[in-house]
Amino acid sequence: MRVNNCADRSRLIAAAMGKEACDLTIGNVQFFNVFTGEVYPAEVDILDGTVIRVRTEDEEAIIPSKSFYDGGGRYLIPGFIDSHMHVESTMMIPENLSRAILPWGTTTVCTDPHEIGNVMGIEGVKFMLDNTKNGELRQYILAPSCIPSVPGKENAGAVFTAKEVGELLDMDGVIGIAEIMDFVGVYQDTERMHSIIDEGLKRDMYLQGHSPYVTGKELAAYRIGGPISDHESATAEEVTQKLRTGMHVNLRRSSLSGRLNFLVDGCRDLRWKDYVSICTDDVHAKDLLTVGHINNVVKLAIEEGLEEKEVIRMATLHAAREYNFEDLGAIAPGFVADIQIVDDLRGCRPHAVFASGKLIAEDGKYLGTDKLDRSRLSFPNTVNIPQIKSADDFVMYVPEGHTGDTITVNVMTPREDNRKLRTVVPTELPVKNGAVDISGHPGLCFVALVNRYGSGDTTIAVYDDFGLDHGALASTVSHDSHNLTVAYKDPEDALKAARALEACGGGVVAISDGKADVLELPVAGLMSTDPCAEIAANIDRVQASIDRISGGKLHILATAVMSLPVVPGPVITDLGLVDGLTQEFIPVFL
Repeated sequence: MRVNNCADRSRLIAAAMGKEACDLTIGNVQFFNVFTGEVYPAEVDILDGTVIRVRTEDEEAIIPSKSFYDGGGRYLIPGFIDSHMHVESTMMIPENLSRAILPWGTTTVCTDPHEIGNVMGIEGVKFMLDNTKNGELRQYILAPSCIPSVPGKENAGAVFTAKEVGELLDMDGVIGIAEIMDFVGVYQDTERMHSIIDEGLKRDMYLQGHSPYVTGKELAAYRIGGPISDHESATAEEVTQKLRTGMHVNLRRSSLSGRLNFLVDGCRDLRWKDYVSICTDDVHAKDLLTVGHINNVVKLAIEEGLEEKEVIRMATLHAAREYNFEDLGAIAPGFVADIQIVDDLRGCRPHAVFASGKLIAEDGKYLGTDKLDRSRLSFPNTVNIPQIKSADDFVMYVPEGHTGDTITVNVMTPREDNRKLRTVVPTELPVKNGAVDISGHPGLCFVALVNRYGSGDTTIAVYDDFGLDHGALASTVSHDSHNLTVAYKDPEDALKAARALEACGGGVVAISDGKADVLELPVAGLMSTDPCAEIAANIDRVQASIDRISGGKLHILATAVMSLPVVPGPVITDLGLVDGLTQEFIPVFL
């Protein structure tokens, strides 16, 4: 797939032959050639956003360019490509994301809008497509494959079948099918997943994978089923096995997952790493403001022992080849002029960034002329919770007919080695006034998963060692259905949290001493129209409240993956407790 397929090829040829002046020459740089691994002094000529020539120092331009940019002896590398991310997780709308990450050197992102798709259906995806046009960042969208992630185990705001996926694949700017996370459905060859994948195969489009803990015969079946990549490996052995299978593996560092060491361990000693690229997946605005984007993953991968040039190649050429972008990921004749000038090759903030040959950022400052116009943006309130009428709706009543003073509950408990994953521990708890009583167990809290699309479904469970000391933490950022998740000790605090998010259209709220501190995300309960710095300041404010109710133990996205039924182990959905690996329900009461 050629990105710059509308270029005037005759004009570009004439410029290469010295018959026409280029727009820009970038010189006085140490050029890193991602094809050969060499670093050498060079000058790069650019016309109409396309690289014309990369000249060594002894090759002068036949006709001087109209302008010259002095790189100050720094390194010249391609713009970074994020091979998998969710814009919604940044809490920004696409145009504000563009202004936030271009100064960090990311010039292309491949995004999965299944978050807003779960909330608003095709109309939500169309908004993301349209809004990308208001920024300079190149944003490609993939059609969400699993809405809901597992049918019959949760309810979302929409349902995508092969028909809806096919409709999206035929839209301009959509380049494939997004993370195919119902991995069980793929290797068991269910009709739903087979038909959805068929829509991509018959259009010869990219099929993105998602297959945690999938190995052996199941991995072979999953790869045969269609998906070609994975960003969800959970062990080094998984990384190695997937690369041996011919899958692309994305080294991921997100706001939800800080560990990169085992991913690096899985590919470190392999002779060829051409199928390894880099992604961020879920990174919120505060992290983008302070540590950056793909550059931060590059930095961390190098710190884990990978060689600098190889990691830069993963974040540029490898990602482009994964998506079959023929003219992205390198600086060479005919390639799009997405370029960074950097002080070193270790993931620093760029000195300058060019997008399609245009200077778009310098010294961390965005230079684009595009401006946010809030007057053209209008969004419905998507938080509809008629089932919540009083605090009584957050009381965990025992089953009708139970007469004992205690009851055995399947308590959700995080694993010691990975707190994103859980197990259930049968625990005998007191019964008081017909309800489960956790007052004598300070390590326990309640978790309620409230359907926010009007179905009236709610599940209440008990969670051990979550980290909540008092008050409540609630969020409509609950992958991937984005129902309302509330962690609490006291039902009154849970009610206040629910009402606060219902009023503003969603977001994250901390209840401390009966008072609500809200991060408002009115765009589908996932995003704000505020720019990155303002969202980051609001994240800081709400995080400070969360620190007060948890003793600093909880992150603002602590509940975000508690309800995702494609995560191995028990999760909570609006329909009950579900084992993400077997996709079977687990009884709340034993």
